[in-house]
Amino acid sequence: MRKLFSVIVLLLLMLSLSGCTVNWFDKHYDVPWFVIAIPVAVIFLIAHICIMSGTYVCPECGASFKPKWYQISAYFHFMGKRLIKCPECKKTSYCKRK
Repeated sequence: MRKLFSVIVLLLLMLSLSGCTVNWFDKHYDVPWFVIAIPVAVIFLIAHICIMSGTYVCPECGASFKPKWYQISAYFHFMGKRLIKCPECKKTSYCKRK
């Protein structure tokens, strides 16, 4: 954990020294990196909270469960259902969110 924290701090320090050039209607603007990075991070955070807020129901056994974040983000989703492995029956199917 301490190593991850130090890597993040070093990355932020390195990025704080750099900037971005934005071309907007034939005008060039120099903006700091965080002007672009913060809105993108907020959008990803809101999407993560929305996806993780619900519980899922297995269509095979009817069990209700809350999967890990990597199971939800890594698997396919289609029409409000996600392809997740049920912890009860151990079958992978499209589970609907409650």
